[in-house]
Amino acid sequence: MGNGVVIFGLWVAAILSLVSARNSIYNVADYGAVGNGQRDDTQAFLKAWGAACADSYYPTFLIPSGKGRTFLLSQITFSGPCKSNVHVQVSGNLVAPNKLWTKKPETWIVFINIEGLTVDGHGQIDGQGAIWWPCITKHICSGAPYIMQFLGCTGLKLSGIYLKNSPGKHLAIYKSDWTTIKGLTITAPGDSPNTDGILIAESNHVHVYSSNIGVGDDCVAIGSGCYDVNISSVTCGPGHGISIGSLGANSKVEKVRVSGCNIFQTTVGVRIKTWQGGSGYAKNILYEHIVFNSVRSPILIDQYYCPQGNCANKTSAVAISDVTYNDLHGTSVDPVAIKIACSESMKCDRVVLNDVSFSFEGSQAPMQSYCLNAYGKMYGKVVPEVPCLKW
Repeated sequence: MGNGVVIFGLWVAAILSLVSARNSIYNVADYGAVGNGQRDDTQAFLKAWGAACADSYYPTFLIPSGKGRTFLLSQITFSGPCKSNVHVQVSGNLVAPNKLWTKKPETWIVFINIEGLTVDGHGQIDGQGAIWWPCITKHICSGAPYIMQFLGCTGLKLSGIYLKNSPGKHLAIYKSDWTTIKGLTITAPGDSPNTDGILIAESNHVHVYSSNIGVGDDCVAIGSGCYDVNISSVTCGPGHGISIGSLGANSKVEKVRVSGCNIFQTTVGVRIKTWQGGSGYAKNILYEHIVFNSVRSPILIDQYYCPQGNCANKTSAVAISDVTYNDLHGTSVDPVAIKIACSESMKCDRVVLNDVSFSFEGSQAPMQSYCLNAYGKMYGKVVPEVPCLKW
């Protein structure tokens, strides 16, 4: 019995040693990438990726640091499926072309159909968005590219990287179940248009935590087709807070938990936003243990979402139910700290406020709330009260 255990242990060690020995590092510099921030290194990256993706022994795709290396990339797509799980180590910096390089709302860096992908490191990924923002604000450009998108990447692990100054949204997660995102830093000026931090859509079992996001739109946006999304220990500000939506036709969002976050100097705190005329549902949503500082609208449900202000009135709506706010506190820069504006044709059902209180920043004036066609309960101390809530 003892000899059998020893032999088995030696066999396992030998296999692990063989795998370790075969584990390869595919350094983009070895495939011709220069990293001087001037010469386009896209083709070298694609060659290195092709080799890494074809490796069956858990390869590392390395973007190296050192000597101030910054790799200039044009639009690039890293495609799978790959022979094994790939580790992308972002040690050096990446920079987008400093020009208006597309007329469509495309993505600069795309990873598609890669299972078990890990992307980490402390490199800086700069979207060079400043040249785009006036074009968007003046309605000259119809859209602006995202920095990075993961599409069909089940089992994705993303950590440590720094995304900055995207022309449009910074990071998009689409159809990528069992995704873990931690330790990210995402920044853009507070007045940069539509520069959301993280957009999650059509994805299940997603966890975002321990990250710092300050942008010109939603810090985190949860779109349709999401089930079991956890946002925890995220610092958000500036920006438009942490949002579900906007939701329209055939929307499905269920089991969302936002916990232990710090939201400051944002236009909105936690928000659910839907278009008139929508359908589907958003349900089983929990906000808990959140601190707000200098937030204009800390709690908002808006079923009349219309950013351009010219939307036609429609009667159908996304059904919102089972929304709980527990242990939310802080300061509001608007006297209406809680606004729950639900469709007149479809009530918001089972909305619960427990131990929720806000003070009016810079004034002793009493806080106010607004509530339309919402039903639920209040427990503990709730300031301001929302008297329309009832079962």
